[in-house]
Amino acid sequence: MNPINIEIPRKDHPMIVRIENSDKPNLTAYNLFYEDQLFGCLVCNENNVWIYEPHGREALILNAEEIQHLGKQIHEQVS
Repeated sequence: MNPINIEIPRKDHPMIVRIENSDKPNLTAYNLFYEDQLFGCLVCNENNVWIYEPHGREALILNAEEIQHLGKQIHEQVS
């Protein structure tokens, strides 16, 4: 998969997140980048629920709605 950009709606301004394949074996997982910095990974579990795994101190706070929005957009663009 080529990297894709997804916009997350926010109150003050939208946040653009770059999505790239993750190298996690046997998982549907994507690395998340904001301003070219890796900030986490999004994993789809066996129940089709998207789970956000923050990446250390660089992690951004995403609420449940934003996580599911990202997952839905990824699914639509890679399917």
